[in-house]
Amino acid sequence: MPTFTLPPAALLPFALLLLAVFGLWIHRALWMGALAAAVIVGYSTGAVHDFAAVWILAFAVIVWNYRQRARFEADRVPAFRRVFSAALLALGAVVMGLALLPGFPRTVLFANLRLSPDALPYSIALGFPKVCSGILIFGLLHEERVRSWRELGTALARAAPVFLLTGTAVMLLTLALGYVRFEPKWVPLFWLWAPINLFFTCLSEEAFFRGFVQRELAQLGANRVRSALVALLVASSLFGAAHLAGGWKYALAATLAGVGYGYAYQRTRRLEASMAVHFALNATHFLLFTYPALA
Repeated sequence: MPTFTLPPAALLPFALLLLAVFGLWIHRALWMGALAAAVIVGYSTGAVHDFAAVWILAFAVIVWNYRQRARFEADRVPAFRRVFSAALLALGAVVMGLALLPGFPRTVLFANLRLSPDALPYSIALGFPKVCSGILIFGLLHEERVRSWRELGTALARAAPVFLLTGTAVMLLTLALGYVRFEPKWVPLFWLWAPINLFFTCLSEEAFFRGFVQRELAQLGANRVRSALVALLVASSLFGAAHLAGGWKYALAATLAGVGYGYAYQRTRRLEASMAVHFALNATHFLLFTYPALA
């Protein structure tokens, strides 16, 4: 395993972010308190600076504003206000997810790793704003979540066949495109990569693309079956577009994967299911194929 050089204190704000993630399934006071503590501690460690807290608070207000408007019937809130509120939330999520605002340096844990000789270099880094946006959307907007281990097991059982179909289709596509090669491997780095990918990356992306975009679009229109299909395709296409920085092959594979994640969510109405399919596919990619892609 490569050498880790960051002082332990630098990881404290991210440990608090992880606590905030766990708090989503425990109590609102826990996730809110842990998120606030992460921001405060982040200033002392350099994980955030300048107006970072202002941006996070502003996004929280945007999400809360949308929540309040979405709770009322259309005749109580004019349509254009709801559309504007939704567009503002989407814009804020994109800006936060891409870390476009000042005050959010990336904390790099490992840089320029090569998990196999023919792979592109890969870095593991922690970004504050994307995780914060995911926590806020999940915590304030998406209250439908599993409440017991039994309910989680049911959701995962229903998501399992979706993963098998999605994983097979996506990996066959990437093989056909020459994006990856079948290269089974084991690296101890997986134990660090896995929680970061599941609780930070998957949670944040699923909260926005499935928990907001797909969920909200599916509620539009009188024909709910058609609305659900349109919502699934739109959310998947946007998810693919968000990965265009990795090239068109990566974006195409992400679009197909997004269909699977979206169907897992649609089938269970639980973000935990789409998170599980998302993480399982990413882990399959990491452990069994070239990661992140062929050089």
